[in-house]
Amino acid sequence: MLQTKLPSQTHWFVIFLFFLLFLTPLSVKGASEESRIILGPHYDVFQDSSNQVTVDELIDGAYDEYFTPSTQDYPFFWHTDDTVWLRLPLSDLIKGNPSGYVIEGIDKQDHVDVYFVKKDGSYTVKKGGIAGLDNQSIRYFSSLFTVEEPDVTEVYIALYGQVPLMFSSFLYTENGFIESVITYKFSTGLFYGFILALMLYNLFLFFSLKEKSYIYYVLYMFSFMAYQATMNAFDLELTGHLLPPWILFRTLPISCTLLVCFMILFGKEFLELKTHLPKHNRILNIFLCFTMLALLSIFTVPNLAVINDAITLLTVVVLAFLWSSGLTMLLKGFKMARFYMIGWTVLLGSMLIQGFGFLGWIPINPGLYEKVPATAACFEAIFLSLALGDKINIMKKEMNDQLEEKVKERTKQLEEAKQTLEHLANTDRLTMIPNRMRLDAELNKQLQEVKTNGTSLSLVMLDVDHFKAVNDKFGHPVGDIVLKETAHLLKENVRINDLAGRWGGEEFLVISPHTEPVEALELAEKLRQRLEKHSFTTVGQTTASFGVATYVEGDTHSSLLSRCDDALYAAKENGRNQVAFGEPV
Repeated sequence: MLQTKLPSQTHWFVIFLFFLLFLTPLSVKGASEESRIILGPHYDVFQDSSNQVTVDELIDGAYDEYFTPSTQDYPFFWHTDDTVWLRLPLSDLIKGNPSGYVIEGIDKQDHVDVYFVKKDGSYTVKKGGIAGLDNQSIRYFSSLFTVEEPDVTEVYIALYGQVPLMFSSFLYTENGFIESVITYKFSTGLFYGFILALMLYNLFLFFSLKEKSYIYYVLYMFSFMAYQATMNAFDLELTGHLLPPWILFRTLPISCTLLVCFMILFGKEFLELKTHLPKHNRILNIFLCFTMLALLSIFTVPNLAVINDAITLLTVVVLAFLWSSGLTMLLKGFKMARFYMIGWTVLLGSMLIQGFGFLGWIPINPGLYEKVPATAACFEAIFLSLALGDKINIMKKEMNDQLEEKVKERTKQLEEAKQTLEHLANTDRLTMIPNRMRLDAELNKQLQEVKTNGTSLSLVMLDVDHFKAVNDKFGHPVGDIVLKETAHLLKENVRINDLAGRWGGEEFLVISPHTEPVEALELAEKLRQRLEKHSFTTVGQTTASFGVATYVEGDTHSSLLSRCDDALYAAKENGRNQVAFGEPV
C-alpha cells in the first residue's frame, strides 16, 4: 500500500503530467482555428433514399425543395443506406476568385464525391474517401479537394458507403491549410511522443519489478494509441495505400476491441480482483470472452453498422463495470484504488461522450476524436504514477534521466519533422523544385536587396511549347515526365546563385540576382539550347519559349513579373523556341 502522504518527487511528476494534460490537447489544431471556416452550418442537406438522384438533376433544381439547411456544425448521420447530398454555396463564403482554396473533410468515409459547379452549369468532379485514396496527390489522413477553377460558384458533395456518414469539413486558403498541417503534425507528434515515452517508462518498471500490471498497462496504452490513431484516420495516411478497403472500414472497431481487451486485463490485475472481488473477476472474464467474439465478428459479419453499434455498447458497459469495480475496492479500503478512480472516471467520461456521439445522442464534433481522448490519456498517466508512489521514488533519479533523454530525442525528431514539412510546403510536389510560394518569397527578398544596395536583378520565365498537345497525344503521365525533365535541366544549368522553380502548369521561373540584361539573355539562350537539344522520354524533341526582364528603378513585384510575362508572350507569338526581352516602358 502507498503512504498517505506522497513524497515531494512524486508531486513534481504529477505536476509534469498535469502540464501535458492541459497543454497537449489544447495545441491540437490550435494554430488554424482562426484561419479556417467550419462548413457544416453553410450546407443544405438532402438524403436520397433512392440512391438514384444525379448531380445533373440537382444542378437543374429538380430537388431544390428537398434540401434543408444544416443544423449541425459537423453533419452526422451514423449508418444509413441513403446517399447524403450536401450543397455548399461557395460564392457566399468567398468573395472574389475561389481558385486555390482547399476543402478538407477530416472524417473517414467510404465515398466522398465532390462536384465543383461553374456559373454556366458545367462541373468537374473529384473523388475522395477510402474509395478515392488513389486520387489523393499526397498521403494524408483527411480528404482534400482544391478549388481549381476561378468561376466555381457552388459545390455538391455526395456521401455514401458502409462506414458511418459524418463530414467534419473546413475551408482554407492554400497557405492557411499548409499552416494547419504544420501545426497539426507538430502537436499530434508531441502527444504520441509522450504516450510512447510513457509506454517505455512502464515497460522498464515491468522488467525491474516483475509485476504483470505494468506489462498490461503498456499493452493498454499501445492499444489506446492505436485506437486514437484510427479514430483520427491516421491509418489512411500511413497504410491506406497498402491495405484493402474492407480492412480500412474495420480498423476502428478492431482497435477499439483490442483496447477493451487490454483494458479488462489491466483492470483485473491492477485491482487484484481475483483475490478481493472474485465475482467481479468472473464477470470480467465473461466480458473478455465477449470481446474475443466481437473481434472475430469484425472479420465475419458483413453488416458494419451492427459491428459498430455492438462494440460501442460493449465498450461503454465494460468501462462502467470496471469503474464500479474500482469504486467497490475503494469502499473496501483499497487505497490504491483512489488513484485508479481518478483516471478511470475521466476515461469513462470521455468514452461515454464518444459513445453517445457515435450513437447520435449528442452533437458530434472533432473534439470527440482529438481533445477528449487526449485529455483522458494524460489523466491515465497520472493515476498510475500516484499508485506506484514509493516504487517510483526508489528509481526516480534513474527514470528521470532516461525520460529526459527520450524527450530530448523526441523533440529533436519533431523539429526535424517540422523542418521537413516546411521544406515540402515550399517545394513543388511533381518536379521537386521550389514552388510559386517559394519563388514569390525569394523575389520579394531580392527586390528589397536591389532597392537597398542598388544591385541588379533579372528574371527568366519560360513556357514549354505545345505542352497541351503533348498531354493530348501522349497523356498526362508523359506530360508530367516532360515537366520533371525540364525542371532537372533548369536546376542543372542555372548558376549557383540563381533560383529556378515551377511557376505553375508548364511555366517555370528563374530568379537571377546580380544579373544585367546581357547576362540574363545569355542565360536564357543557354537554357533554350539545352532544352532544344534534349531528347525527352517518349516525346523526343520539344522546345520552350523564354521571356527576360531586368529590374529598373520603380519596379514592383507585380510590374517586373508582368514585363517578364509579356516578353514570354511575345516570344510565343513570334514563333516560339526563342528568347524575348521585356523592355521597360
